[in-house]
Amino acid sequence: MAASRRRHVVHKFPTPGGHVAAKWRCTVGENGAIVLMVIVIGAMFFCGTFSITSNSRMMFAFARDGGIPGHTFFNYVNVRWKSPIEPDSHSFCLGLPSLGSSVAFSAATSIATIGLYISYAIPIALRVVYRDKFVRGPFHLGAFSYPVAVTAVLWIAFIAIIFILPQVNPVDSQTFNYAIVAVGIVIFYSVGFWLISARKWFTGPVKQIAAEEMGINVMEPAEALRFEQEKAKQSQS
Repeated sequence: MAASRRRHVVHKFPTPGGHVAAKWRCTVGENGAIVLMVIVIGAMFFCGTFSITSNSRMMFAFARDGGIPGHTFFNYVNVRWKSPIEPDSHSFCLGLPSLGSSVAFSAATSIATIGLYISYAIPIALRVVYRDKFVRGPFHLGAFSYPVAVTAVLWIAFIAIIFILPQVNPVDSQTFNYAIVAVGIVIFYSVGFWLISARKWFTGPVKQIAAEEMGINVMEPAEALRFEQEKAKQSQS
């Protein structure tokens, strides 16, 4: 009877998420399943909060350096909250389509993983390609540096391919993994923007350490803005 009940409960949940909830209910009971689901929901909430926070801070950093369209709009820290409100709102809105579509959710999670690892792979790959020009820091792996770097690049290339593959078969408009489309658009835009415009004026990130050495508190938005305005006036003169 117990086995029949387990099969009955499992078949009531045709989706993968339903299977997980049903299995927990069968193994640890209804109260135990609720506790486990609360833990999972809490973990996903904090993971989502972390993703929005890191995304908004990276977006602000790129805007501060003039690396994205509309950088003058996003390059602003709220004086009261001492936080980049515009990038925060933009990052939150980017995640809204995932609420109503499993396809969008799957693509968003894949994009986040692929994009993160590609950002790791770029400097490592440059270290591999330009190994003769690479200047080591105080900490390095010695003779293992090069093989570890090559292994890291190959591994990232492998998992990037894995994460752009469809998750189910057959593949149609609802099961296709659109992460490859989004990543391709970002790469196409980044390379094109660099070749057409950015390579002519971009000299590197804004050096906040120089401001701190001048006694300017870069964590205070008003002082940081005044420093940027004075630096812009000096460059124009």
